[in-house]
Amino acid sequence: MEIDESIVLLGEELDAWWEEFSPMLDSEDRGAQAETLLRGFEIAKRFDSFKTQGLAAVKALLDRQDTTEHAGLASHIQAFAFAAKLANTLHDQFRDIDGETQVARLTEAIVKALGRTATGRAALALLLDHPDAGVRAWAGACLIFVMPDRVVPILREIMEKEHANSAHFTAYFALLR
Repeated sequence: MEIDESIVLLGEELDAWWEEFSPMLDSEDRGAQAETLLRGFEIAKRFDSFKTQGLAAVKALLDRQDTTEHAGLASHIQAFAFAAKLANTLHDQFRDIDGETQVARLTEAIVKALGRTATGRAALALLLDHPDAGVRAWAGACLIFVMPDRVVPILREIMEKEHANSAHFTAYFALLR
């Protein structure tokens, strides 16, 4: 299971935990409250661990020293796609804006690294067909001024099909710019 999938499952576990814990707030059963709180702290620790692993994975792909430019491009594109999925998951599942911002900074570094290659950021065009709407939205946001004829329809489609999630908002704000 990938890190971003693990975080999604953890988000679902956190939602279930909250559904169990919230009625206990008015309860007099301090033992049950304490036991449930401890499970919540365990979920939080696992979340921090997954987030740390996710950030480390993106950094490792970004810092990888490849022997060919082609391998370097592939590494950066893989890092960008993973980072986009991680940022969207951190935001949509956990409302972790700080984590999302950390990942966004890494994607900026990826785009700058791509800018130093022969193909430049246009290499991200491969991700415009990615099955994940969030990845397409992030790639589109980076490419909107490079290839607007191709990107604008993709971002509009994401806005229409996605609702109140990171993919929708990324597409919306890219088009607004």
